[in-house]
Amino acid sequence: MRAIYQTERLLLREFVDADADRLFLLDSDPEVRQFVGLPAPESAEPYLQAIRGRYQNYYERTPGLGFWALESRSAGEFLGWFHLRPAMDYRFAEACRYRAGDVDLGYRLRREAWGRGYATEMSRHLVDQAFEKMAARRVVACTLAANIASVRVLEKAGLEREADVRLPGFEEPALVYAANAAPHRG
Repeated sequence: MRAIYQTERLLLREFVDADADRLFLLDSDPEVRQFVGLPAPESAEPYLQAIRGRYQNYYERTPGLGFWALESRSAGEFLGWFHLRPAMDYRFAEACRYRAGDVDLGYRLRREAWGRGYATEMSRHLVDQAFEKMAARRVVACTLAANIASVRVLEKAGLEREADVRLPGFEEPALVYAANAAPHRG
C-alpha cells in the first residue's frame, strides 16, 4: 500500500478490502457518529462495497482526489479516514451551495485519535495540496454547528465560515467553510 499523502506523523493510503472491518468498527462508535447523521452499521459489507466501487472509482478517475485510510506513520495504526473530492459529489452539495470546481474536504477519526492534532495536521496538508498540486479554486467543508472540534479544525486549516445552512434530515444548523486559491492560513 503506497502513501498518497503524508505529513510528519501521518499518511493517507488507498483503501483495501481489509479496511472494511476497520470502517465498520469506526462507525459502530456512537460518539464518532454523533455529528454524522448515520444509523449504526449492521455489517462491514457496505464498507467493502464502497471500497471496491466508489473509492476505487475515485482512484482511477481523479488522481489526487478520493477517500483514503489515515494511518500513523510510526506504528501503521488505522486512525480513520479523509476525503478530498469534487464537492458536487457530496450528498448535500446543493444545500451547502457548493459550486462546480469546488473541492470538498472531509474526515472521520477513531475516538482514540481525537485531541492529538491529527485532523488539523492532515486537513492543512490536504488544503495545501488541493491548491498547489490540483490548482483547485476553492476548498469547502461542511460541519454541524454543534461539532465544535471540527469547526476548530477547519478554521486552523485556513477555511473561513461562509454560510449557515440547513441540511435535509438534520434539526440543527450546519456551517459551510471555504478557502479560496489564495488563502491566508496561520
